[in-house]
Amino acid sequence: MKTNDILSEKQKLILELLKRNNIDKLKDFINSLETPLYFLNSTNFDLLTLALSLNCTFYIIKLIYNRCNYKTLNYVVKDIYHLYDMSNHKDETIVNYQNSLKVLMDSNNNVKSPLLVSLEFSDFQSVEFLINKGADMYFKINGKYILEILREENLLTMRKLNFLLKNGFSLKKFKIERLSNFEFKYIKKCLENFVFDINFIKYLLNLYKNKAGISKRKFNHKVNNEINKIEIPMELYLKYLDRKDYKKVEYLYKYYGTEKTRSFKDFIIFYLNYFDRNFNKKSFYDFFNFIINNENTFPFSKEYAINENETIIINKKLKIVELIKNNNNLKLETFLKNNNYILHCLYSSKSEILNLINEYNVSSDIVDILRKYFLI
Repeated sequence: MKTNDILSEKQKLILELLKRNNIDKLKDFINSLETPLYFLNSTNFDLLTLALSLNCTFYIIKLIYNRCNYKTLNYVVKDIYHLYDMSNHKDETIVNYQNSLKVLMDSNNNVKSPLLVSLEFSDFQSVEFLINKGADMYFKINGKYILEILREENLLTMRKLNFLLKNGFSLKKFKIERLSNFEFKYIKKCLENFVFDINFIKYLLNLYKNKAGISKRKFNHKVNNEINKIEIPMELYLKYLDRKDYKKVEYLYKYYGTEKTRSFKDFIIFYLNYFDRNFNKKSFYDFFNFIINNENTFPFSKEYAINENETIIINKKLKIVELIKNNNNLKLETFLKNNNYILHCLYSSKSEILNLINEYNVSSDIVDILRKYFLI
């Protein structure tokens, strides 16, 4: 039974005092104890985690930390259901607040660390205090980093990420592969914090301040070294390439390294072919349309993209002619259906379709199919 019934009388008393957020009465209670305060802690009852979860004042957080003599802050507490057992509580504000804890306590198998709890409740003063006292931002709970748990709970915000980055969180220890399921804004922020970081900016400012010259070759070498600090996993490119989110693919490409341009081109072409699931070249056509219609940094020129799409159009038209000549109405309809995305580019006017019909003396079935897809 995971309720207040499993708690000792002293644990119940201090729990009530923490709920009331009254530091004076809490101090009186602590001073009345015949044993050290930390004797009240157990595997499923931890005063620091409780105080953080109950949104106690920062002074109470510090008091508990100091009086409990924590040797480490990198630990977990399990089954803390007593936090939201408010069945006999009369204070509606506290009851409402505590009811909101149930969802959090149910997540991640009811396992919490002090740093995770303080981040869940956006208690940044306590977050900073805990980090300064040794709470590890890379501490894993059930095999997951705190950042991953916050994302799963839908509690990750840009403010929380910025706070962690400011306090030393970095992709140097947190592999970027683990960000693959995060919103792109978080991936972008982590990359910008790690590559071309404050040390690189200081280097450039120092050059400017001392009016020191630097050769183009040395500068490019410095930039490439910075880019090569991290290797973007291919699955991240593929995720956005498959979604046709080419702006994000382009953003990631700037971390690829100019010396690898050729391999990147081959990689893109290979996977455009892989994503051509209907074998209709739509993945190619959409990507090259993006190149044609947008200013971008991809290693493909507009001329190259135009030629590729024109080749796709020519081959489509040749295939249509072949099917019409063979009077293969079933295959023609299937082909037109699968290539509906590009039909408007194949023939610029109805007269071209009519000329096609007259030239090959097509059957009435073929005429009906052409009329259906080209609206003649």
